[in-house]
Amino acid sequence: DHWRTRLSFGKAYRFPTVGELYQAITTGSTLTVPNPDLRPEKALSEELAVEYVTSSGTARMSLFNESITDALISQSAPLVAGSTTLYNYVQNVDRTRVRGVELAVEQNDILPRFDVSASATYTDSETRKDVAFPAAVGKLLPSVPRWKASVVLTYRPDDAVSLTLAARYASRNYATLDNSDIIGNTY
Repeated sequence: DHWRTRLSFGKAYRFPTVGELYQAITTGSTLTVPNPDLRPEKALSEELAVEYVTSSGTARMSLFNESITDALISQSAPLVAGSTTLYNYVQNVDRTRVRGVELAVEQNDILPRFDVSASATYTDSETRKDVAFPAAVGKLLPSVPRWKASVVLTYRPDDAVSLTLAARYASRNYATLDNSDIIGNTY
């Protein structure tokens, strides 16, 4: 009675925004470079979650995988075919993949009037194919850290007051597709 298993599967599309289709690029002067050839992202997502539920909390383990074709990501490439000058602008990345595991716990009244919520996630993200920027192939995806964790502790001295202390952690993540940025831990 305490165990739940859930298998989820989804397919989604994200079409380019107006800003991505008609993006402004600085080349000494700012110019607008429309790109009507941007294709929508096609995401295929799967998740298997196993959860243990009690009257005072839950513990869950999730295995997940997401494959995206034509991901819309800002990357370096020549603005004009044959040029050696590179610019950053939104383009389609042929194939990306993110898979991983997440552990999450929520427990109420672990001590009297004291609740805890915590999670830890490991991700293996990768650019699988990128014809426009081959240096990105095999590298971590931008803004996807390998490790993320959070802990939230809440104390309720009475029914009208809650005091919360929370902490979050994320391992090194990159801002560029080829992972060439050298200064980490920045937004």
